[in-house]
This record gives sequence, structure tokens and C-alpha cells, in this order.
Amino acid sequence: MRSFSILLAALMLCSCVPATNMPTSAPVSSIVPVSHIDPAMTGGDNVVLPVSQPAKWTLLQGGAVAYTGETRPGELTGVNPEFELVSAEGETAYVELLQSHTDALPVLPDTGWLEAGEVYVHDGTAVMVRQSHNRTIYDPADTPALFVVYREDAADVLDWVAGESVLVGTRRTYDGTVYECIQAHVTQSDWTPPAVPSLWSAVVEPSDEWAAGVAYTIGDVVTYDGLEYECRQSHTSQVGWEPPNVLALSLPL
Repeated sequence: MRSFSILLAALMLCSCVPATNMPTSAPVSSIVPVSHIDPAMTGGDNVVLPVSQPAKWTLLQGGAVAYTGETRPGELTGVNPEFELVSAEGETAYVELLQSHTDALPVLPDTGWLEAGEVYVHDGTAVMVRQSHNRTIYDPADTPALFVVYREDAADVLDWVAGESVLVGTRRTYDGTVYECIQAHVTQSDWTPPAVPSLWSAVVEPSDEWAAGVAYTIGDVVTYDGLEYECRQSHTSQVGWEPPNVLALSLPL
């Protein structure tokens, strides 16, 4: 516990975006490989440990936003307990949580540069900057390539759009199918998910038939040759990695 506390106080979180007037040298948190830290040592309320897709987070202090950031699958973010943590996997779930904290969010400015990941309130609604850009006159709800806006009836996964910077683990919906990014890139109109299997894999729901080229996460259950297998290590399937052939990835039930 003592070694983790020292590490927590000594290292800065490189992916966070400090809020205005916040000291950039504040010992907020640290990112370390999951294998190096036992999550039970850190306290469940102050840990971000994404499983299937990147987790967005905001740290609140004194009723205002102190920092925002993102933790990718395979990473762990430990947060100093002096901050209140608001975090969720996926942008839609994240802005839904932020909607309960709109009184702490800064007002979206009418002009100026906005950084990806920053969070604001606009007309009483939580919004997150999806792409860095100069603020325009258009309403955030009308520019989904630039903003993620809280909607009460929003789907769990955002629609795929061109011109977005996506990371490994990011999920998007295209033509009714959910895809997971397997290589970080900036989307473009002729790189739709089904057209570039080197960049996207279709997400198969548990208990579906096993298939190659699919991103499976720990706990997914698939059927192969009449038997059920549970994923024990997140991976993208390929020919030759059929469940009975690679027990390091899948175990029979």
C-alpha cells in the first residue's frame, strides 16, 4: 500500500486536461499497467479500470471541474481521494453521468479553441468535446462530429462519423452493427468499419457463434462446434485461433 501511495503522489497523469486556473503540478493520479497494481489496494471509488472500451473521467474539486481525461483498456488510473471521480466506459454513459453534475461544469463558450475531452454545460445539458476545434455558431446537438451531447434516449454506443480520432477499444455503430476499433486512426468517409477490417472488428454479443475477425472481451460466451466457450483474455479472433485450439484465450464451459 505504501509503495502505491508514493507512486500515486509522485507521478502525474499524462492524459489529463487541467481545468482553467488549476495548477498543472498537482499530484492527481497515475497510470500504470494493470499487472503492476492490485486494484484491491487502491480503493474501488478511486480507480478507473476499463475493460472493453476507453473510460472517460472527470475529477471534481470544490464544486468545479479540476481535470478531465481518458483511461484506455489495459491501463489503470488511480485517483487522489481528495477529488470526486465521475467515470464511465464510453462517451454516452459518461455524459449521462455528467448530466447529474451540470452545476459543476463550466459554460460552453461562444468562441475560442476547444480541446477534445473537455466537458461543459450548454442550455442546461452536459456536453463533451469530441474533436478539438474552434467553436462555431452551430449548436452542439447539430454537430455530432464535434460534440457528444447528453440525450435521455441516447443509445449506449455512438454512431460512426468521419473525421473523428478514435483509439483502440472505441466502439461505434454503423449500419446497425457495433464495431470496435482495433487500430487507432482518424476516421474518413471511405474508411467505413466494414470496408477496413484492419481498423475495425464487429462486436459479437455473448452466446453467438464464434467467428474470425471479431473483438472478444473477457467473459464473452460463444458457441463453436456445438460447445460453449468463455473468453478468458480479450483478443480479436482469427483463423487458427478457434476456441478448442487456443485454450489460453477461451475455455470450454
